[in-house]
Amino acid sequence: MEQNRWMLLVGILVIGTIIGYMVRGGSAASPTTQTQQDSTPIQTQDKPHQGFTLHIDAEKHFPGDEKKIAHHWCKQVSGMYECQLYDSDAKDARLVGVETVVGTDTWKKFDSKEQDLWHYHREEIPKINAKLPDLTSEEAAKVVETLNETYGKVYLLWDPSKSDLPIGQPVITILK
Repeated sequence: MEQNRWMLLVGILVIGTIIGYMVRGGSAASPTTQTQQDSTPIQTQDKPHQGFTLHIDAEKHFPGDEKKIAHHWCKQVSGMYECQLYDSDAKDARLVGVETVVGTDTWKKFDSKEQDLWHYHREEIPKINAKLPDLTSEEAAKVVETLNETYGKVYLLWDPSKSDLPIGQPVITILK
């Protein structure tokens, strides 16, 4: 039963992320869309796909190649962070995972079995060679300090270091 709930949750996350990607016209951060009748941009404000602007590149997310970079695009939502994980930063990058990030107070509310599925960022960030390429070193240091007291859970939809096709079972990747 527990496994079925996890698979349902992963399925919902995947579908929601794919729909968000399609709504953006296949763009990681498209603030406008085009109408079918003309080329006049229409603002798409207050849509769930907007705001994924915090860019973090990190290693050790893909079991098939720990050096392969997981390109995170994150935003803050309802007191937590949600990140879309891509296999590159190219326009046609493939969505390969999702990471949810919660604060310590939220993590402490989980039972011990659930806590085991999360990684502590203060320990993980130094191990994954994390980079924030769109920020100055001072800005990046502030973000890292904020993230240090958080916990992350990575839902890997498929491992792009093992195949160019989305094959295999989705897994929760425990970063240690």
